[in-house]
Amino acid sequence: MLARKSIYWVALIALSLALTGAARAEDDTMKLEGKAAPNVKLDTLDGKSFDLASLKGDVVLMDYWATWCPPCRASLPHINDISKNEDYKSKGLKVFAINSKEPKPTAQKYVDDNKFSFAVPMDTTGAFGKDYLVRGIPTTVLVGRDGNIKKVFIGFGEGSEKEIIKAVEAALKDPK
Repeated sequence: MLARKSIYWVALIALSLALTGAARAEDDTMKLEGKAAPNVKLDTLDGKSFDLASLKGDVVLMDYWATWCPPCRASLPHINDISKNEDYKSKGLKVFAINSKEPKPTAQKYVDDNKFSFAVPMDTTGAFGKDYLVRGIPTTVLVGRDGNIKKVFIGFGEGSEKEIIKAVEAALKDPK
């Protein structure tokens, strides 16, 4: 059963990569690890502004997703749990689930139906996807207090939530 489930997730991630035009691995978001995070300025579902540059000094977790993407739908409850963790929040973690090019009503309904509490910046033009070299979704980017990308996760499968938590906890311990 575990093997069948793993094959399912691998197939879904491969489909996600194919649908988003994956090129070569060296041209994806992972190439940005250790580099300064490109600034992002987007409006959120609730009408606020999201400006990554204004969050320097905090640890920022950004998950790039869409409602049509099965691995995204699997990852979002875990991202939501991380966003609600009071200990992480008190240490400076900010969590954003950036929607990839969907109409606001589509994203809003999905967020409401699932009772997610994280902020949802809307990337209506695909600017985040382009600037962050996104080739598959979900793509989760962890930015450290210094504004540099600490870790990138592409796709979501068994064990992903533990790896994301491990990276978040390490970034929160880093005083820079």
